[in-house]
Amino acid sequence: MDLPPLSDSPASATQLAAALAALGLYGGTNTAAEHAAEALRLGGPEPYRMQLANALLGAVQVEAMLAESAATRPEDLAAAHHQQLATAGVADDVEKLAGFLRWQALRVAGPLRLVAQDPATGPIPLAAAHTAEGLQKLLGIAGTGQVPDVDAVKEGVAEMRAARQCLVDAIDNVDILLEMLSGLSAFLDKD
Repeated sequence: MDLPPLSDSPASATQLAAALAALGLYGGTNTAAEHAAEALRLGGPEPYRMQLANALLGAVQVEAMLAESAATRPEDLAAAHHQQLATAGVADDVEKLAGFLRWQALRVAGPLRLVAQDPATGPIPLAAAHTAEGLQKLLGIAGTGQVPDVDAVKEGVAEMRAARQCLVDAIDNVDILLEMLSGLSAFLDKD
């Protein structure tokens, strides 16, 4: 599939709303007055655009999940994933790709941190949150390039230490669960 390269200018509220409408997810009239009123309610045009873009992203992600569930060959799935990266303009640039993947990891880490704050969730969501945070830190380092400057190296060392600690914390939480399961298994074996 050949798609034109993405524009460097962000989509307007009207364009985002039209994309949502095409998916049957926008019930407004898509007028300038409607967008101005909603932007005012949300604190400005940028927060409003962010809401529209994220609504569209959520819808498209669900569509991708549904489409991928029908994938019959691994190479078809790999081609579809490559299409996402190509459309985003990051497929052929390792530094841009690392930045894009870091952004995706940040989007995963945030909800995981919220879930992990609930004491009833146990150690696995906490381990997943630590892992996602470690991953986004490592991708941040990868995004500085293959030959980063001295300041980037200094920042990278601190980030690598922070990433390592996140991953150690994740392992510690997995170990807690394994100990719990071991104790449960020993208890069940007594019966």
